[in-house]
Amino acid sequence: MSKAMSDSNGDEDEPDNARTTIEVDREVWRQVRAAAVTDGKNVSVKLEDILREYFDMPAQEGHSDDE
Repeated sequence: MSKAMSDSNGDEDEPDNARTTIEVDREVWRQVRAAAVTDGKNVSVKLEDILREYFDMPAQEGHSDDE
């Protein structure tokens, strides 16, 4: 994400994560949550994994499906 698009407050020690609220079909959310639990991940990490795979982006260190 470019600096112009970043939600960061400029603190270089802060991870480059965006905090957001979304509305998702309840059944879709249940599937994501169940997959996260199965993988031993929290929902945010699992959702990021899914989005990175969908957009053909490399996995972030510590977030791979090999954990």
